[in-house]
Amino acid sequence: MSSFYIARQPILDTSSHTFGYELLFRSTATNAYDASVDGDEATARVLVNTIVEAGLDSIVGQAQAFVNLTQRFLENPEVLDLLTPGRCVLEVLEDVVVTDAVLTGVKALHARGHTIALDDFVDPVQFAALLPLAHLIKYDITQHSMEQLAAYRLVDAEAGRLSLAERVETLDQFEALKSFGFHYFQGYYFAKPQILSGTKMPQNKLALLQLLAQVNNSASTIEELAETLSRDVALSIRVLKYVNSPLSGLRSEVTSIRHATLLLGREPIRNWVTLLVMAGVEDKPPELTKMALTRARFCQLMAQHRGLGDESMYFTIGLLSLMGALMNLELETALEEVSISSIMRTQILEGSGPGGEMLQLIGELESRDPDIVPANEAAGPIYQQSIRWSEETFGLLL
Repeated sequence: MSSFYIARQPILDTSSHTFGYELLFRSTATNAYDASVDGDEATARVLVNTIVEAGLDSIVGQAQAFVNLTQRFLENPEVLDLLTPGRCVLEVLEDVVVTDAVLTGVKALHARGHTIALDDFVDPVQFAALLPLAHLIKYDITQHSMEQLAAYRLVDAEAGRLSLAERVETLDQFEALKSFGFHYFQGYYFAKPQILSGTKMPQNKLALLQLLAQVNNSASTIEELAETLSRDVALSIRVLKYVNSPLSGLRSEVTSIRHATLLLGREPIRNWVTLLVMAGVEDKPPELTKMALTRARFCQLMAQHRGLGDESMYFTIGLLSLMGALMNLELETALEEVSISSIMRTQILEGSGPGGEMLQLIGELESRDPDIVPANEAAGPIYQQSIRWSEETFGLLL
């Protein structure tokens, strides 16, 4: 088994009692950020390690968990449905660009009851649209004079917002900031980040791929999802840990995978699997995985273009069309490992129906032969769009 690492730095109130902990990504026992890991993956790993591997209570107890959110998470807030409102403070990082999608995402998180914080706040113009949604503002005191911080606190007070000072390093700073009315404090004066670690179960890439296919297939049943989860020890343990944690919102102990799956439902499982994928599988996925993702997206977008409905089924057809190569088996044998309908199986194996036609189209595009022009004129642009989506998704698998 491999290990996971996470750092936490306490956040204190005016009485020096611990209000919460900021959770920070670490890839090793060394107390330093790994710059080779991008922000999206770092956030995903923090969430997986906190929610799935260790459990929120073992990391922060009854205190608040402060979690940094990147652009991607704010624009796709459904992944954060795994978090129970009231337990976490969601921080909008200072480098986020406030797009319409970000604003919509933050509004959705606010409406669900989450506490929203703006991190390293400097430019009120940049975050003007988010200020009415923010419950708390974090100030890096090295970026402001004491006079400016006192003025910011007055503005926050008028707006009914809380204020947090970070990078506090002396008693004099602490006392001055308290006198301005700041509520919370963070910095080396109180404590440096502390590394926590534990062992994590190795992820099975095949099981994760099967589950990803199933949650995107509306024809699959909850019972089939439970069966797939049950085949892999690591996935099963992760599910049981989550559903029995306070984050799930369930009040009674769950002891079976089937019961857990029925209680959670399809959408939370989809979000949970997406988070695991974003956090990265144990072994780096090969080029075939990227091609499978491209095929899945291509078939999904082609189904949208043609108005076929059930786009998730075509996503699954594209995803599973390379399962044989991924498993080093004949495709027909590999598909026996996956719970899919006979209609889907026939389209994949025999190239029949709309799904089979889409696979033929993308096969022609993959050949990169300039003399082969797909019969469907929309196929080329959709293929390019699918490649971009795959590259972005694949980047989060590394």
